[in-house]
Amino acid sequence: MSFVRALGRGVQRVLKSDNLDLWLLTGAAGVFTVLGIVDVADMAVLSSAILALLAVLAFAQIRSRRLVAEMAGKGRPADVLLRDFPEDLARRRAEADDVLLIGIAMARTVQGSRDDFHRALVRGARLRVLVVDPNEQALVEQAAMNRPVGRAALLSQRILSTLEELDELKASTQGNLEIRVAQFVPPIGVNLIRSRGSSTVTVQQPELRPASEPGPIMHFAESDGGWFTFYAQQAERLWEAGTAWPPPPSRRLQAMARPQFAQSFGPELMNSIKAANDLFITGVARNTLLTENYNEFERRLRHGCSIRMLLIEPSSGAVGIAAERYYAERSPASARARIEQSLRLLAELAASTGGSLEVRLTNHPIPLGVVAVDPDGQTEYSALFVEYYTFQAEGEPKFVLQPTDTWYPQFLEEAEILWRAAKPVQL
Repeated sequence: MSFVRALGRGVQRVLKSDNLDLWLLTGAAGVFTVLGIVDVADMAVLSSAILALLAVLAFAQIRSRRLVAEMAGKGRPADVLLRDFPEDLARRRAEADDVLLIGIAMARTVQGSRDDFHRALVRGARLRVLVVDPNEQALVEQAAMNRPVGRAALLSQRILSTLEELDELKASTQGNLEIRVAQFVPPIGVNLIRSRGSSTVTVQQPELRPASEPGPIMHFAESDGGWFTFYAQQAERLWEAGTAWPPPPSRRLQAMARPQFAQSFGPELMNSIKAANDLFITGVARNTLLTENYNEFERRLRHGCSIRMLLIEPSSGAVGIAAERYYAERSPASARARIEQSLRLLAELAASTGGSLEVRLTNHPIPLGVVAVDPDGQTEYSALFVEYYTFQAEGEPKFVLQPTDTWYPQFLEEAEILWRAAKPVQL
């Protein structure tokens, strides 16, 4: 009984199989082969049977090719992954009832479609735009890595230009325009376009320092179902995570850039000095730096490092000002003695190494000291180590600037101006 049930299940599987025609073809071929062997069927019958089997085989081949063609035509990557935006994207944005744009700066889109957006807002369409917060400098620098090199510079200004353009559009049309900024780099660029007839979403994937337009670009219509819904919902979540622009005063205050001060430079200062090809040092006396690292300065000079050092003129009135502002009790005579000791150490370094060492003295009570390592910015060690000379407050706040930082040229040029105005010293 169990054999009969098993046989029945096997027959059912064969009848429901996509390969039923092949099973029938195999069975028929087997039957006529046996009939031919036992000489039950004559040659005319066998010839007709063979032709019929060949016809069935041809039909099976036609059916399989059609299925393969259908599979190849569905969801091919070439149809989904695009290098450029769809040609009709700008037209669909102009005719839409609801547009959500998400990107880093959106400068080209907003400026290139300004007139279209103006007409759309006047007729009652809704426009929403989300870009990176231009006040978050670290965030802007991170976002710049997702843009072609030529469009990465001055990214904050590009974003601000977009926001100003949108503010003007909103004011001139009194339309339904909402602007938000993101405190994160959007993981995708989005054009979500909804119209009465149909809706589409065009998605741009980011690249790290792309050579041209980042990609790939994907385009889905609402009729495509799953992927349209997936990206449309993600776009709405990104929009909800943004904050309104312009921000309230409290938010603007929080976003203002603040310097990062430290109590000590740590080992990074000497590690940079040890690798330097060019050193420019300013300060009151720099006595401690010279005495504690005399051997290292000697090695740098012997290895061809060029060193310039600017100190306060010991006979000038600036010494008294420098001594007065020091947090511990220090007389002008003491400050003068420290400068003179530094000058003796520098003379010894020049005599023993024959290296490139220049010293100048200034009558200006310089407000901060600088150690500029490879100040031309051409090496990985290029940096400005800056310390403020406070007035009778313990400690000297310190911070480090690199050539890409906004204030690097300002502090370096100030030191260079002092150097050019100072008096050279014959060592």
